[in-house]
Amino acid sequence: MTKTFDWMPDRRRTPRVDLLAEVEGHLITLDERVQVRQLSLGGMTVETTAPLSPRVDHDFRISLGHRAVSLHARVVHARVAVDGDTVTYVAGLQFVDPTPLALEVVRSFVDSIRAGEVDE
Repeated sequence: MTKTFDWMPDRRRTPRVDLLAEVEGHLITLDERVQVRQLSLGGMTVETTAPLSPRVDHDFRISLGHRAVSLHARVVHARVAVDGDTVTYVAGLQFVDPTPLALEVVRSFVDSIRAGEVDE
C-alpha cells in the first residue's frame, strides 16, 4: 500500500471549483478579455494574454450565468503558460473587499456548479 503525503496543504480559505466551460470576464484595468478558470468566494484563477502586475490591484467584470459582477482583486501568484507558439499568463487572484451583492452572486454560481445545475 502506497501512502501519499500532502507536503503543501491547501492554503485557500474557501473551496474552489474548476470551470470546465468558458466563463468570460473583462479586466477593466487593462481593458482586456480574460478567461476565468477557477472560482471561489475568496478569489479566482484567470488566464490572460498580458501579465498582471502584482503591485497593483485589478478591477474585473465577470459574467456568471445570467448575472455579471464587478470584483476588485490582487495577484497572489502568477505563471507563464506556453503551448506551442501560444503564450498565456495565469494568475491566482484574491478578492479585495467584495460587496455583499458580489459575494452572493459568486456564491450562487459556485453552489449551482457544485449541484450540477449550471451549464457553464
